Amino acid sequence: MLRNYKGFIIGLVMGGLLMTALPSMAATNETVKGSKTTYSLTEAGYPIEVNGAVYAGQGLPVLNYKGNTYVPLRAIGDMLGASVAWNDRLGKVVIRSEAAPAPCNTAFCEVSVSGSGGHYTVSGKGRVFEAVMQYAVEDGHDYVLEGHQMLDEGAPAWSAFSLDIKIPPEKLPSNGTLTLELFEYSAKDGSRINVLSIPLETF
Repeated sequence: MLRNYKGFIIGLVMGGLLMTALPSMAATNETVKGSKTTYSLTEAGYPIEVNGAVYAGQGLPVLNYKGNTYVPLRAIGDMLGASVAWNDRLGKVVIRSEAAPAPCNTAFCEVSVSGSGGHYTVSGKGRVFEAVMQYAVEDGHDYVLEGHQMLDEGAPAWSAFSLDIKIPPEKLPSNGTLTLELFEYSAKDGSRINVLSIPLETF
């Protein structure tokens, strides 16, 4: 789950994308997690416009640091039509835009997802050892579903697949994101390899 304070910290990263030298006001301090470095930021005194809509703040200010503008990641993501979620188990932020290309790596490609409310259809192409693909669904804390599927052919050939994923209502997160992991086991040491993570739905 993407907590407010995490959203603010991760929002600092967005500052490198938005450059400005306009004046600012109201100094504040914030400690960046991990580095233990304290930065002095100021509240930006100018509006942020996204696709014609002005960011209203929603209790999370736009800040300025050395001419760079820092915005709350989730709020701006929502305005851009992108999903933003904190994956607590993996310790990372996951951002997905509807306009993003289909997820792809060396073992899985052309992956698409449809459905909602715990019932999803996932289709794509796989190229895995001995034609056995693995999958798991996690909620940011625990795995709620694990399984495997046989493809028509093994690597190096690509084979189409379709997964019918059903998560019981009691296992759906109350405030978080369901993420599908596609992977295969290494023939060398049995470890997970070629992992492709795909957000299913944010609750």
